[in-house]
Amino acid sequence: MAAHESVIGADRRFRFSDIYGADWPSERVKLIKYWVKHVCCMAVDCELGIPELLINYLDDTSADAGAPPHIGFDMLVQSDLLRLRLHQSMEYGSFIGDVSGYAAPDGKLVAIEGHTMWGWVMVTYRFDTTEPYGSTTFEGDLVQMGFISLVSPEYTLDPTDLMNSPWMAQLQDMPNSNATPARKAAPTAPSRGDALG
Repeated sequence: MAAHESVIGADRRFRFSDIYGADWPSERVKLIKYWVKHVCCMAVDCELGIPELLINYLDDTSADAGAPPHIGFDMLVQSDLLRLRLHQSMEYGSFIGDVSGYAAPDGKLVAIEGHTMWGWVMVTYRFDTTEPYGSTTFEGDLVQMGFISLVSPEYTLDPTDLMNSPWMAQLQDMPNSNATPARKAAPTAPSRGDALG
């Protein structure tokens, strides 16, 4: 992905077969199980028990294990970081995001959600012990990713058309001549017949 990140990031798609070759179905399952183990570690840290269905999923050695029970995964492009990577030479890194917990009315923890990242690829998860079904947004060979921004919803659009935004202009070394400076609107006097006049 690093070799083709400008294409993958802007198009928001890739194929597992381009990464793993003919073994992509089994390698995809291994990747999902890697993330499941990460989620289980986060759950244990939060003192949330691991249901037997999920343990059985991890023990399943078949290549068509499908989506994990109790966990929903989504793979996204974190558009702020993609723009920084493509236009500001940001170094690659990986990290684990904060975990949020959800409790039943009696106060017992029943679910957690969070995310993990590599570069600008974000994998979000929700682990819910009360929901036996799981899901992924990357079931087949072709993975189509959405955009997400941690700065503002307006930056969830295509990163190639937002380089002239005021937010990006402040990060660039040179002023952006295409950015329109903010200006204060002149106050208007109420006219006759409106709600104020």
